[in-house]
Amino acid sequence: MTSLDNPAEPLAFVGDTAVAAAMDAVRLGQPILIAEDMALGKAVWAVTPAQLATAETVNLLASAARGILSVTLSAARAQALACMPLERRRAPAWLPHYGVSVEAAEGVSTGISAEDRGLTARLLADPAASERELVRPGHIMPVIVADRGVLDAPYGPEAAHDLMVLAGMQPAALISHVLVGMDEATSAQADAVAAQLGWPVVRVSQVLAWRAGHERLVHVIREGMVNTVHGPLRVRLYANEIDGTSHVALIRDPQPGHSETVPLVRMHSQCLTGDILHSQRCDCGAQLQAALALVAQAGCGAVLYLRQEGRGIGLLHKIRAYALQDHGQDTVEANVALGFAPDERDYAVAAQMLRDLGMTRVRLLTNNPTKMWALQRLGLTVVERVPIEVAATVDNLRYLQTKRDRMGHWLANVEG
Repeated sequence: MTSLDNPAEPLAFVGDTAVAAAMDAVRLGQPILIAEDMALGKAVWAVTPAQLATAETVNLLASAARGILSVTLSAARAQALACMPLERRRAPAWLPHYGVSVEAAEGVSTGISAEDRGLTARLLADPAASERELVRPGHIMPVIVADRGVLDAPYGPEAAHDLMVLAGMQPAALISHVLVGMDEATSAQADAVAAQLGWPVVRVSQVLAWRAGHERLVHVIREGMVNTVHGPLRVRLYANEIDGTSHVALIRDPQPGHSETVPLVRMHSQCLTGDILHSQRCDCGAQLQAALALVAQAGCGAVLYLRQEGRGIGLLHKIRAYALQDHGQDTVEANVALGFAPDERDYAVAAQMLRDLGMTRVRLLTNNPTKMWALQRLGLTVVERVPIEVAATVDNLRYLQTKRDRMGHWLANVEG
């Protein structure tokens, strides 16, 4: 069994080479491209360290990328510099969280020149700079990134900010959307744009995989046994190192005759309404019980019970989404209306839990292609997908249809 309490050498994850090349370029002050491949936006970003910004850098990004120049800041740093977040109205989750525009208070003329904007970018990256050294409004738009970077929000600005930290630079990236012709470039065009510009390209999923492979995200709190209607299960409680949330692994240790079996694994996101209250509007409770039964029958495996309520938006927002669904919206539309992506979950913590359990090759109980893709991106091997469909009812039919039609879930038995 692999223990994360005493990790050995860093594991090789998909995309390590691309991330390493991007970090090398960042340390030299050279521009890179970041492609969003885990969110609906699918944007491509030109990125360079804000601390090394010069007039030449600004001109290069302005001419090659042609988007709005911004500098990424943590929420705490934005508050310290009085770069307060702008109010978001009807903005989808994948659009950047902009703060009040700024420029340097001294050493600039109009603030719009390449030299002026380079100075402002360097000032935003300077940990010794104070809010008094900036005027508002200005010609640089701060982008306020999620506290845990790509672990919280799988978007380009978060990946850019993470890369600065990973490369040992000041935590501030000078970024710009990339345009192709008259339109915004998409992640499908990232390789072609990179070849044209001669810049390295890295994808958000690769930055996430790097962090999952090189950072300890979880540790074991407690372990014990529990007897269930499905037989005895070993319970291992994990804590998230970053935000303190806890996740549970319900483990069926190999039974006689099953020691060489590839473990059957279910990644189940917590659903208070479905799992505990037996809500009929979703299939979560039924899937959880089916998963526990199937893992017990398999003789080897685990159910990971993950604290990702409401596809990652939390219980409060999930109940708000219910109210929107009661007025005609489906689950995707409701999440988007609240400012979230249709699915905000990530599986980096789950991947590390499975590694700690020694389950690097798994048979995955899922109808969701994203879960398979995520584990494979995070360096695990899914040798088989095992369906886990439950019967459609009058109450959950539209919910299941939305999963199938709008989120690509494999649901062969759902009519309509």
